[in-house]
Amino acid sequence: MVKTYTHESLKIIYLFMFALLVVRLVLLQAQPPCTMERRDAEYFNCVDSLKLGTPWVPPSKDCCEYIQIDSMACFCKGANRLFSAVFDQNKLFKISHACGDLLVPGSYCGIYKVPGGV
Repeated sequence: MVKTYTHESLKIIYLFMFALLVVRLVLLQAQPPCTMERRDAEYFNCVDSLKLGTPWVPPSKDCCEYIQIDSMACFCKGANRLFSAVFDQNKLFKISHACGDLLVPGSYCGIYKVPGGV
């Protein structure tokens, strides 16, 4: 016996498939570009946690929200020698951990190697 679908049931199936497609496209939306302005905004919101030569201060909610957008990818693009002259690169892992373990152990955040991993 062959099952046949009514016009109404096909409309429901197509509508459901369309809804799944829309949800998938929204979830796969491209990350915002890593511009100098965006990186500066991330550093500005996280500066208290990154200051060189000062005790550790947990990151603010704003700091975490900024760096969670792309799991610190833009943030890490600026972690170079100049960054290390102004900020404490050893605090990058602490910020990552405090904001939801954004960095993969053993990977690099700019010139900084994240502790752990192989």
